[in-house]
Amino acid sequence: MNLLLVLLMGGIAIQLSAKTSLASQQQATVIKVVDGDTVDVKMAGCRLPLPGNSEACRIQLSCIDTPEASEAPFFEQSKARLQALLPAGKTITVRDTGTNAQERLVGEIFADGKSVNIQLVREGQAILFCKYLTNCSGSLNSYLSAQKAAREEGLGVWNRQQPWAKAKPCGG
Repeated sequence: MNLLLVLLMGGIAIQLSAKTSLASQQQATVIKVVDGDTVDVKMAGCRLPLPGNSEACRIQLSCIDTPEASEAPFFEQSKARLQALLPAGKTITVRDTGTNAQERLVGEIFADGKSVNIQLVREGQAILFCKYLTNCSGSLNSYLSAQKAAREEGLGVWNRQQPWAKAKPCGG
């Protein structure tokens, strides 16, 4: 009887866990790309809306970092690539992974069923944000593999002639 109860409780826990995970994913529509790792979206029930619009959210892409405006030419390249992947009006899925210090939503964005975050890393347009890798635990190996491949191929911020100064692999 106790074994049956434990098995039953375990099944319930698994089901609850799966439902919680699904609840953190929402459909959204791209409004605009702000920079290489930030996008404004229209999303019903936004828990941290932009001022003046209860359905507009600013989302920082989780687990990654891209160059800042002062870091040419990498800033322009990463922003342009994100704009190509997420044009205004595109429907996406956002997996909410938390908030950052600026009280902005942090999340993984999926377009056409694929992680845009991982795609940017794989193309060398972003690096892993080592300090916050726990936000991408479900796909950590995919992120690590993507960055390793981009580094080995010398793509984007990893180019061998003039790499981005902040482009360092996690742990070294």
